Amino acid sequence: MPKRPNVVLIYTDQQRFDSIHANGNKLAITPNLDSFINDGVNFENYYVNNPVCMPSRMCMLTGKYPSQLGIGDNGIPLSKKEDTIANYLKQYDYQCSQIGKLHFLPHTNRCHTDPHPHYGFDSLIISDEPGCYDDAYIKWVESQAPEQVEKVRVGLPSEGKVYGQPMYSTHGRSPHQPYPFEGSDHLTHSRFVSDEVCQYIRNHKQNDQPFFVIAGFYAPHAPINPPQKYLDMYNIDDMPLPHRSLEDNQLMETLLGSHWNHQLKDIDERKWREIYASYLALTTHVDDCIGHIFNELKDIEENTLIIFTSDHGEYLGDHGRVHKGMPGHDCIIHVPLIMKYKGKIQPGTCINELCEAVDIVPTILDYACIQKPQYLKGISLKPIIEGTSQRTKESIIVEYIGSHHFYETTIRTKEYKYYCNTHHQEILYDLKKDPYELYNVSQNSDYKDILSFMRLEMIYKIQYSAYNSLKKRAPY
Repeated sequence: MPKRPNVVLIYTDQQRFDSIHANGNKLAITPNLDSFINDGVNFENYYVNNPVCMPSRMCMLTGKYPSQLGIGDNGIPLSKKEDTIANYLKQYDYQCSQIGKLHFLPHTNRCHTDPHPHYGFDSLIISDEPGCYDDAYIKWVESQAPEQVEKVRVGLPSEGKVYGQPMYSTHGRSPHQPYPFEGSDHLTHSRFVSDEVCQYIRNHKQNDQPFFVIAGFYAPHAPINPPQKYLDMYNIDDMPLPHRSLEDNQLMETLLGSHWNHQLKDIDERKWREIYASYLALTTHVDDCIGHIFNELKDIEENTLIIFTSDHGEYLGDHGRVHKGMPGHDCIIHVPLIMKYKGKIQPGTCINELCEAVDIVPTILDYACIQKPQYLKGISLKPIIEGTSQRTKESIIVEYIGSHHFYETTIRTKEYKYYCNTHHQEILYDLKKDPYELYNVSQNSDYKDILSFMRLEMIYKIQYSAYNSLKKRAPY
């Protein structure tokens, strides 16, 4: 058997598909990810299975849907009994490490200095937030420039507490209040992640034992605070305005109720452009940091599978919102997925077929020549990448499970998107005619048959995703 490949999984937080130059954003400055796309395979229709951090990451790293895990919102920890990709790889002599943001545990009501569950990893360098508490990131800053510790601290929202004590709040992290990073450029959380990952690669690249390492970047999640030199790369006047309509705003008001952020209604066009420019600047900074990892991998590329993705997107004013959440608009669930395996993946490959977060674990296992457990619902993307299979999905599912058993589901095909919740509120978008998802056609009689089909597709996907038997494999 040939040597199993090293696997490097790089994932950012809150990065939209269209934040990359090579993905169609001509304003974005992302040379390293552009080159990565040219050298590997780019998935144009990849979607996450949940629109917020914790459950989305759990889906991606366990290969299970939110309904399988019983976790559909932030604040619920992943059970220590759940197998992650690290558990599967360790059985085949992989050395596994997580560096940066993992976010399998909630922030509040826990001590962040207590030992962290390993979830199958041999080593953990955890920093789930950029400077809220004295974690690995702050210790890294202290080792280089202790006088700048307070400059890099960022607070959680006002409710964020550790054992009842407020977290550090030198700055907030609202997505509509960008500001420049106050520390030295080389002291950002993103540089911390890239430096630690590069050191890990240097320490393990010559070993006979294969390694698996996750580079968990926090950015471009708010706070949107790029170093000033990256802000200087963008002209605010060039930035586009958000995609929104009167109908769209009314719909969000109806769906979100008291959760609707009314203060966003008064943000003027100049401010929206500033928010967008700051977001792209932070994305450029992350791209720069990721480039360091790519450079460190150059001499072992022929035996290394490199994957880049994100846990979810960012509204950036689209639909009158910032941050994330349901009803699963593409700006939130459509994120980059790029893979490179020199000599194994044809450079410049583009995949247009539907795929979702639960497919990542089966794909890694397939490239590592490890059989996928039958209870995992995702499929390996390797046959599609190599052109040996045209097997595709008719739809992908996004599940959000809130408090009081409130359940929201989005089903997306290539042509339509359907949303429904436990209050029987429905949305149907015709994605070909309305790519920015501004007009709900669920009440339009011309779409009666489409609406019926999407309802049935949702029932099927819910049943499929929730099926959790270990004895019998669910039908595809």
